[in-house]
Amino acid sequence: MMTRSFLLGLLGFLVASVTAFVGPQPRATKTTLFAARELSDKEKKEQYWQGEWVCADCGYIYDRKIFGGRYFEEQTYGFKCPQCSGPRRRYAKKIGDTVGVTLDGGDGPILFWSGLGFLATIAFGFYATYFL
Repeated sequence: MMTRSFLLGLLGFLVASVTAFVGPQPRATKTTLFAARELSDKEKKEQYWQGEWVCADCGYIYDRKIFGGRYFEEQTYGFKCPQCSGPRRRYAKKIGDTVGVTLDGGDGPILFWSGLGFLATIAFGFYATYFL
């Protein structure tokens, strides 16, 4: 009986873990990439962030010189951090000594859905133990 409830609890955990998955970001189209290249240097300086972008996972600071003078906003969605291979959405603007919110909204949604999944797993475990 304990093995059955353990397996049902594990199944509940796996189902709850899947709900925390965040789908892929939409890909930039050729027209948006082409339009980004059409901007003059003056327009780019006005439109794009002039400060530093920092990887929230490893602390790597994006350097335009290394990437051929490309602003961070011009990087495609396939861009990965060269140090930790973190996705582009994990970069945040650095303002002074403070790092802002990442492009994916921070860790709030991940923590919320993980906590909800954990509570659902516990509830399902109790249900499986006493009612099945």
